[in-house]
Amino acid sequence: MIDQISLEKFNEIFDKTYNNVLKFVVCKCSNMDDVNDIVQEIYIELYKKLMKANDIQNIDSYILGIAKNKINKHYGLLYKFKMLSLNSHDVKEQEIIENIPSDIDVEDITIKAMDLEIVWKELRKKKLIVQKIFYLYYNLDFTIKEIARELSLGESYIKNCLYRTLKELQKFMRKDGE
Repeated sequence: MIDQISLEKFNEIFDKTYNNVLKFVVCKCSNMDDVNDIVQEIYIELYKKLMKANDIQNIDSYILGIAKNKINKHYGLLYKFKMLSLNSHDVKEQEIIENIPSDIDVEDITIKAMDLEIVWKELRKKKLIVQKIFYLYYNLDFTIKEIARELSLGESYIKNCLYRTLKELQKFMRKDGE
């Protein structure tokens, strides 16, 4: 049986640390497709540790240590075995569509989802730094200043990457849509 105190403590730590852990993983990962898996592994290990020892000193440093180990372990195993992604986008899209209320235009949502998938597929062809900038800016709503600080880059470089890539994506989407 799950100890209610441990579960509450885990939830409190999760809420407090999630944004910093996600930011750390996004900045350190070598493939944006790995972010969610790595974050999940980090919090699974943290939960296991909390079940064994309910009192962990300096939780921020502790969880970032777990994050560093998980990233190293993930990429070590990933590159050794040359694992392929087994994500099935078709099943995911079907589940999303089935859960949409009937008063919403499914066709419009499907087109937008397809466009978004096309954009991210095109972004995956870009340098890793561009992928990270887009993820931090559009998925995590970071400001340009925050992205520059987290990635140790200049704000003008971040703006340049964003705007140049946006123009390329707009051109690509016009060409692709014709």
